[in-house]
Amino acid sequence: MAGRIFDPDNIVFHPLGKLADVLMLSLMWLATSLPLFTLGPATAALYDVSVKCLRQEETSPYSRYLSSFRLNFKVGALATLTVLAEGALLWFLRGRLLAFALAEPAGVAVYGAFCVAAVFLVGSMSYYFPVLSRFTFGVGGLISVSLRLAAAHLPTTMLLGVLSLGAILLCVNFVFPVLVVPAVGALLSSFLLERIFRPLMEGQGE
Repeated sequence: MAGRIFDPDNIVFHPLGKLADVLMLSLMWLATSLPLFTLGPATAALYDVSVKCLRQEETSPYSRYLSSFRLNFKVGALATLTVLAEGALLWFLRGRLLAFALAEPAGVAVYGAFCVAAVFLVGSMSYYFPVLSRFTFGVGGLISVSLRLAAAHLPTTMLLGVLSLGAILLCVNFVFPVLVVPAVGALLSSFLLERIFRPLMEGQGE
């Protein structure tokens, strides 16, 4: 009886174990992302562990995270520079176009179009590091393939953009969500992305 109660796979301890993994993996992602240029390999590692361990029940999520982080460090760090540059440009344009929209009636339509384009671009960038976690590319190939996938799966891309922007705003404006949002965001993204990756992975052999 006691053995069943404390079985890690029982109905109580299994969800608690998953919650602990979500908290720990989110903290690991935060710690390994702090230098900023390591945001890419950290996100690739978090996505990989979210699929393999949180969804598919593989063991040793923390050692797998560190292994994936090291494996994807070089390409991920270089791709991060692209993401940071694109993010800075979007933030700059947002400020200018918002001021234009507040000053001129015509600026409202321009700002609206920019917001739609920004969601698409953020959604496109949301492919980068999940793709890196699944396939082997240099930086150029990674970005090229990610953009092609984003254009080919436009509804998914827009949903990823909304998900990513929502996660960013939540973590920037509040403190506690950062304890769970990174891992939960990666997990939710995986339900959208793995169905896209599956035919490609089957084509090259997983």
